[in-house]
Amino acid sequence: MKNKNGSCIAIGNFDGIHIGHDTLIRRMIELSHETNQDSIIITFKFVKKDLKKSNYNIKYINSRNIKLELLKSYSVTDVVEIELDDVISKYSPEQFIREVLIDKYNVKNIVVGYNFTFGHKASGNVSTLREFQDKYGYKVEEIYPVKYNGIVVSSTLVRNLLNEGKIREANNLLINNYTIFADEINIDFNKNVAFVDTKSSIIIPACGRYKIIAGNQEMTVAIITNKDGSVLTFDKKIERNENIVFLDRIV
Repeated sequence: MKNKNGSCIAIGNFDGIHIGHDTLIRRMIELSHETNQDSIIITFKFVKKDLKKSNYNIKYINSRNIKLELLKSYSVTDVVEIELDDVISKYSPEQFIREVLIDKYNVKNIVVGYNFTFGHKASGNVSTLREFQDKYGYKVEEIYPVKYNGIVVSSTLVRNLLNEGKIREANNLLINNYTIFADEINIDFNKNVAFVDTKSSIIIPACGRYKIIAGNQEMTVAIITNKDGSVLTFDKKIERNENIVFLDRIV
């Protein structure tokens, strides 16, 4: 049964949960409590090859499944993943507002980041949401840039830091330390080595040696990347189904 008071929705791609995402989601949850509305997080799955963000070469901070798990950890009413297929990806901004946010979720409050875009060819933004709020009876709240040491925090920034092997700097921006989850990589437990194919969608930090935690053990992993993928070699015995939590790079 739908909440008669409607829903309060946070919308974004949410690649990796960094301190900017956390601010946005927590504000949505706070607002949903103030208004006695359902709390809903909406994120996207890019399925069209010609969409910029669905490029097969892009690497993400978290895989799709892990991202959804992290979002569900906020204990909201619902986490919704919208597939941007041939139909929805061509919605005009107003179509998206009317047919998704209004008709499906009875939205009354929308919380988004300052750089949020939506609709066909990303033609809608925060101003577009405000343009239609009186017509469709909702309110928009914009979350302004969250900064760390004077720098705007974004998923792109975190991805760049990981690509450069700057683990400590990336961890300062993420809600949880950067982690490669056990189901995202192939581990040879006999040889104590893991391999990540180049087709994988997740980011592997730059070549080098890193201090990590696997299970309850602190150890070192050496990463070597070539044209086929990345090889991770552990200096201690790694057990099955242990996530690899990165702490720092070893110089």
